[in-house]
Amino acid sequence: MNERQLVTVTEFCTVIKRIFQAEEMLKNIAIVGEISGFRASGAHSYFSLKDSGAILPCSCFNYKKTYVPKEGEKVIVVGSPDYYVQGGRFSFIVSQIEPQGIGLLYQKIEELKKKLADEGIFDAAHKKPIPKFPKNVIVVTSKSGAVIRDICRTIRKYNDNIDIVVKDVKVQGEFAAREITSALYAVDKLGYDCCILARGGGSLEDLMPFYDEKVVRAVYDMKTPIISAIGHETDFSLCDFAADARSATPTAAAELIAYDVREYKKNVFDFLSRGKFATVKHLGNAENRTKLLAQKVGSGMEKLYRDDFARLKLLLNRMKNAENTIIKTKEYQINKSINSLDNLNPTRILKSGYFRVYSDNLPVLSVENVKTGDDISLKGADGRIFATVTGVEKENV
Repeated sequence: MNERQLVTVTEFCTVIKRIFQAEEMLKNIAIVGEISGFRASGAHSYFSLKDSGAILPCSCFNYKKTYVPKEGEKVIVVGSPDYYVQGGRFSFIVSQIEPQGIGLLYQKIEELKKKLADEGIFDAAHKKPIPKFPKNVIVVTSKSGAVIRDICRTIRKYNDNIDIVVKDVKVQGEFAAREITSALYAVDKLGYDCCILARGGGSLEDLMPFYDEKVVRAVYDMKTPIISAIGHETDFSLCDFAADARSATPTAAAELIAYDVREYKKNVFDFLSRGKFATVKHLGNAENRTKLLAQKVGSGMEKLYRDDFARLKLLLNRMKNAENTIIKTKEYQINKSINSLDNLNPTRILKSGYFRVYSDNLPVLSVENVKTGDDISLKGADGRIFATVTGVEKENV
């Protein structure tokens, strides 16, 4: 068996690098493709150039930025391939970039967006309100990514009473769209209060499952309120337009549904404190008003008592005076009546020397009541006189 020639990794990678450098046809070659994942770092830029069949990593050093490409834009780049020996990475070193119009992927996305918009898939009237106080939430995402950890941590931070369920799906790659579509229709039947469709940031090709027509229609068909949280703040997928609500990041989606129990507790405490203070203040005011009223009533009652007592005393005096006056008047009237009666007393008259004449024990009121020869009696103050009438003489009065 022939002994094989052994080379080191460095030797092998160096050979590859030399092949790239020696091949004339690979120098200053022009390639057309779509920009993906463009990022700048100082004077350098890094991105991928892609088409429907392949992806080419590109680097641009010390490029005079007379033109800055946009994500998904179709461009022509001029440069040469290179191999970075220490890192073991292949890259196309770009010396020139020229635009070639809107990229094919973006064009297809815009066409699909217009189609769905015309069908009313993005209409605001179709959107459901996101529950303010959900008891549970299901998150459709990859359980192995940082996204679900961020969502769970954020929800637990504000409210640990919300149950979180994860529906694990692929969020990029060839079968991701089909898996996400099936998952959405499945979880919609489970009766959760809310659903979050989430994925972290990435290039356009990484986010392509969320531009898939079937995925977008599944989002639209959801009876469960759904929040789209795809990529970073600057990323907008078609699912964002079809969902009931869109969050700039998965963390923001968690904050949207995780009502802050601490804040509510603080608000309730503040409300009760304000109510207690107002009640105490009200009771204090009422107590002060009651004391003031009691003072007023007390002073008023005292004054009223003094006034009534004075009026009663005056009335008693008046009654006493009136009584004395009445008594004296009655005494005078009685004495006058007594005197009058006394003056009319026959006995008193008789004491004055007068006699009362009786005939047959009847008083003689007129000379016509007797005749000559009648026996009569004369009653005086101290006795009677018996006599016989010897004559009667009538006088004209």
